[in-house]
Amino acid sequence: MAHADRRRGRLRWLGLVTLFVVTGASVAVAQETQLGGKIQAGGQITISADETVDGDLYASGGRVLIEGTVDGDLIVGAGQVTISGQVGGDVMASAGTVDISGEVAGDARVAAGQASVSGSIGEDLFIASGTTSISDSGEVGEDLLFGSGRMTMNGTVGGDVLGATGAYDRQGTVTGTENVTIREAEAPTAADRILDAIQRFISLLLVAALFLWIAPRYVEEPTLMLKQRPLASLGIGIAAVIAFVALVLLVILVAILLAFGVGLVGLDDLVGAIIFTAMVTVAVLSFLFFLAGVFGAPAWVGMALGSTAMSLDSTARRWWALIIGLIVVVALTSIPVVGGWIGFLVVLFGVGAAILALRPSRRTTTIVESPAIPS
Repeated sequence: MAHADRRRGRLRWLGLVTLFVVTGASVAVAQETQLGGKIQAGGQITISADETVDGDLYASGGRVLIEGTVDGDLIVGAGQVTISGQVGGDVMASAGTVDISGEVAGDARVAAGQASVSGSIGEDLFIASGTTSISDSGEVGEDLLFGSGRMTMNGTVGGDVLGATGAYDRQGTVTGTENVTIREAEAPTAADRILDAIQRFISLLLVAALFLWIAPRYVEEPTLMLKQRPLASLGIGIAAVIAFVALVLLVILVAILLAFGVGLVGLDDLVGAIIFTAMVTVAVLSFLFFLAGVFGAPAWVGMALGSTAMSLDSTARRWWALIIGLIVVVALTSIPVVGGWIGFLVVLFGVGAAILALRPSRRTTTIVESPAIPS
């Protein structure tokens, strides 16, 4: 009966979320119609060469192509942004890749994994990206401010250049001053790796010891589950990572659609509350997942490894199993190259075991059927 109630509860929540998404999507379409295309969203958004957008354009999609003219500002978020036409105002772009080969009359503010400029920026260019390239034909009318993993500047800057990068290649012209900090990445020495491992072991041990002292069940039950069902723990861990990403995206999507909806009906005061609630929700989810992955998983996996050499039939043995196991986990995850992959597997196993052990039905049967671990 309780299982049926929980199932009905899940279905009600699923129906509610679906209603929000469907309603929000219809509201977004209505707002796009009322604003004359000022807000556009979709898989691919194209402003063709013979098309002109009067005023500002807010675009969100998998790919955004600006081949025509946007008289006002362009605010865009997408997987790929290509501006080969003209923008009469400023550009604010966040995307995987941004390519500006056209003309931007005002400022351009870009955050991207990869960015390239072969057109002209009338005023300032502020850019944060993994790699940035300003070609020979690229032109920045005023100042260039950047933070990039690698920066190639072969164009012309009419003002000053201020930035930080890991590699800087400049063949172009800078009219004003130039202040670029080059961060040279140094390979960590053996002493650095050992010190980092010791610090990580101490931090993990302190957190795990606190939980083992205050709430031992939340350390012991995932450990026992990991020993009993390791493959199931791995599978649940993989599903949990995928579900976490999907849940964060769903929260953001629902918040955007609801914000569009309440803005349309004139409830502007609620827009800020919706966005704030979504940000807090994402922050809390991320924090909990961070705690489970960074601190919980090494403790659960470590204690499971440590208990292979000893039983957990006393408090002292549980402490020794935790200490020995954490030493093994920290040592393995500190190995160059493969240590990162081992750490990722530790997170998957640990998070999966915690979900299996701490779910309500499991906790109930554990208390009834399993004998308690003697102190």
